[in-house]
Amino acid sequence: MCLHTIYSRSVIPSFYFPSPPTMVPVDGASLCVFLLCLCCYVSGLDNGLGLTPQMGYSTWNDCSSNITEARVKFMADAMVSTGLARLGYEYVNVDEGWLKGRDADGNMVADPVRFPSGMKALGDYIHSKGLKYGLYTSRGSCQCSTSQYQGPGSQGYEVQDAKIMVAWGADYIKEDSCCGSQVHDDAFSQYGKFRDALNGTGKPVFFALCGWSSWYAPVGWTLGNSWRISGDGQNWAALTNAINIMANLTLYSRPGGWSDPDMLIGTGVGSYGPDRGGWYQTDLQSRSQFSMWCVFPAPLVISANIMAVSGYAFETWSNSEAIAIQKDSGRFPEFPHAGFRLAGGVLGQDSGTNIWGRALSDGGFAVVFVNNNPNAVNITCDQSCFSQMKFPSAFSLEVRDLWAHQVLGTISTPTLTAMNVQGTGGCAMLRLRLVTA
Repeated sequence: MCLHTIYSRSVIPSFYFPSPPTMVPVDGASLCVFLLCLCCYVSGLDNGLGLTPQMGYSTWNDCSSNITEARVKFMADAMVSTGLARLGYEYVNVDEGWLKGRDADGNMVADPVRFPSGMKALGDYIHSKGLKYGLYTSRGSCQCSTSQYQGPGSQGYEVQDAKIMVAWGADYIKEDSCCGSQVHDDAFSQYGKFRDALNGTGKPVFFALCGWSSWYAPVGWTLGNSWRISGDGQNWAALTNAINIMANLTLYSRPGGWSDPDMLIGTGVGSYGPDRGGWYQTDLQSRSQFSMWCVFPAPLVISANIMAVSGYAFETWSNSEAIAIQKDSGRFPEFPHAGFRLAGGVLGQDSGTNIWGRALSDGGFAVVFVNNNPNAVNITCDQSCFSQMKFPSAFSLEVRDLWAHQVLGTISTPTLTAMNVQGTGGCAMLRLRLVTA
């Protein structure tokens, strides 16, 4: 649990805040790539989607490639019956494992055993629940594959595949990067082909790039609505790495396109797919992941059996106050669209603390404290940390705990401490609301 208390103490205030372009270090090569792509890809993805990061369910960490029509329908039903759909979880994404191959004309053919009704019928079922339908492919010659599954990719079939998936009702397409060139320009070109193919269908389709690398971030908004920035987030160590990477990508997320540090995962209870060791994390770590993903903000795509997870885990993913942070419009251009690291350096797998914040449209801030040390610690947002939130020189802030769902008090001095933040991936999540200026 993210149990903590807070206190404030007086320090001499200092209210310097660097301008957004200097907040995150950007090397010369990244800047050149950004400017080059600004010139080369000005057409971009013309779909009007992704004004805030996407929310939904994905089969991948839940089932790996061992997916079936019955399982997907079960999860679609669960999203409605549990109330998750009402909270904004709208996409039901069928990841790798549905595609059997291609027919003589090169058209995609679904696995008739796993998906006996066909992919259009599955899309119709998902739509009948008031949800949106996602499908998967890869930009290379093959899909990523597991020990149980191998399938073809979309290289050379971009227009054909986009048309058929849209004809089946797809509202969302995730395109992986397996069996494709990892040369930057080649990768951008391949993703650009599928982007253009989707634009050509005339239907707005959310396009999620899955290239696993931070070098997509400077150009991601020209290609898709979200872009993966790191390897698979299969456990807390991998997700900690993603947090470290996100610290350098603050400038790139914006309405219409968002850096994606991967899906929301749980303990693995009720899931049956993964054929690799070391997947999943504790419920405590899942709560810290969710808190961080809301303040980034990043996609909230649950990849777990939501009917089997603990009450604690379900409470985490259904916290409407935390989701409101992810959906907040922010305060651009005074602050970046994305959240940023206020204090702490690179997190180790089992060491270090971080404080992250995101400017909110009401003039306040959301703040997350994360502890990767083995034991519980107090984490202080000191004068240097606090000054980056640019509150007036005279202020009063209401402090609300978004996990306890209660106001903890008010502060009027520029420092804040989260007490007894649990170790090994514990967190505290607070909302600071300006009461008087």
